[in-house]
Order: sequence, then structure tokens, then C-alpha cells
Amino acid sequence: MKQVFPSKVSWWLFGPIIALLIGSGIYAALEQSWLEVLTMMLVLGLFYWLLRRTYYEIQPQQQQLRIVSGPFRWRVPVPAIVSVLPTHNPLSSPALSLDRLKIRYGKYNSIMISPADRAGFLAALLQLNPAIRHD
Repeated sequence: MKQVFPSKVSWWLFGPIIALLIGSGIYAALEQSWLEVLTMMLVLGLFYWLLRRTYYEIQPQQQQLRIVSGPFRWRVPVPAIVSVLPTHNPLSSPALSLDRLKIRYGKYNSIMISPADRAGFLAALLQLNPAIRHD
């Protein structure tokens, strides 16, 4: 049975960005610039999509981790995962918080995620692959 882990959200990070976009959209609407209003609405729509649809799904039957962040998707084979270590790296990733886990898999691949239930997420991965190195 698959397990779904929603992303942790750092509102201190996303709140100001969303407020700035809304403020810019209101200003553009007052200035009668409909192209700018449309652009702001599209960007706000993308942020909303990311905030509502960023999660991590462990699929035991397929032995894979499925990562969903808005329109973006990744699949990581659980047997290929080498390590899961905590990080606060700010580089772009499918994570809505800087409280992240860096998943190394294969020879050179890695991805950073931020499950709200880190302990439950790690326990579910370790059930499928007890060889994963973790802290």
C-alpha cells in the first residue's frame, strides 16, 4: 500500500513572495496593465499549485519513491537509494521548506525533499531498503 507524505512548508519563506506577487498584481490592475495582471495571476497560480501539490509517495509494490511538486514529477528507485541525510541547502528542489532531506541514489544522482513527517518517511524507506545510510 502506497504511503503519501506531504511537504513541510516554511511560510516565512513563501508568505512574503506571495504577498509581493499579490501586491504587484493589485498595482498592475490599478495602472490598467492587464498583461501584467495576467502574468501575476499565472505566477500566483503556479505557487498555489506547488503549495497544494507537493508531496512524496512511497510505492512499495513498484519499489519506488514518487516525488510530485506541482507540474513536476520524479521517480527514484528505492533499491538505488544510498543515503538520506538532513540538509538546509537552499538550492532549487521539490521542497517547500529549508528543513530538507538529501536523497542520494545511483552513482551520482541526488534530490532534496522536505517531508513534514521526516521520521515516518525515513521509516517507510528503511522498510524497503534497510541498507540506506541515514543520521
